[in-house]
Amino acid sequence: MGLLGSKRAVYWLDKLNDSSYKNYSLRHGGLDSEFSNFSAADWNRNLYWSWLYSLQPLLKNYGSGYPTFMQTDAWQDKELNTALASWTELRHDTVLYAKQTYGFDESLPVLGDKPIGYVEPVPEFYNRLLALTRMTAGGLKEMGALDEDTERMFENSEQILKKLTEISEKELENEELTEKDKYFIFEFGETLKAVGDGDEEAKKAPLVADVYTEINPLTSMILEEGTGYVDMVIVAYKAPDGRILLAAGPVMSYYEFKQPMQDRLTDEKWREMLEANPPGRPEWTSTYIS
Repeated sequence: MGLLGSKRAVYWLDKLNDSSYKNYSLRHGGLDSEFSNFSAADWNRNLYWSWLYSLQPLLKNYGSGYPTFMQTDAWQDKELNTALASWTELRHDTVLYAKQTYGFDESLPVLGDKPIGYVEPVPEFYNRLLALTRMTAGGLKEMGALDEDTERMFENSEQILKKLTEISEKELENEELTEKDKYFIFEFGETLKAVGDGDEEAKKAPLVADVYTEINPLTSMILEEGTGYVDMVIVAYKAPDGRILLAAGPVMSYYEFKQPMQDRLTDEKWREMLEANPPGRPEWTSTYIS
């Protein structure tokens, strides 16, 4: 994540002495030079790289114009956690399925000035996810591997990402939301259920993937990356009318730890470990987890 632009990742790598390995600086410098020369086309050469490209906007420093809570180190660490959890899912190669169609009912209830929620305003992130979604759907369609249900899932996902982008831009401009905007946020949980309805196994949040193997004569170790149960975050944001409101929402959880190679974890074993004896969270998550 440091190579993707996270200054907090670089800070924590140094502080936790994870940047002191032999030849680390040399290898990091070479990769940094390579990454810094990537064009948009390089980043979108395939779905794996495009996924990483989508995560980059979460890792930047948010300046003036963004909500105050997004300008803190704690929020940057939360975003680092989110990006790493998403990368874990990428390494795990998760596939979601969907059947239902998403859309707006024209006869929406009037919510007025009732506090109904807040969208994390990162329009660049949603736009890149939208491009990734279209790229995935297009590639599957070219290969003749896109059935009607899955095509509808991609279409619904596009609509959702467009709306998230639109609302994010309004929030950054301190613009009043429309009744449709408010209803979208109000019903967001149900909307996601509709888009993600399908394989029960895919709905289980905790999963694990090994990403690195350290071979030595005594005990070879692997680095495990895992996601756990969803956490809840509470943030204070300013409404267009000047009120300071609290919003609560889900945050992905993330773990990283070493495991003997002969005890490589499956998702099932990882879920058992989470229930019985979970490993500690990364030290840097203590800035936003109480």
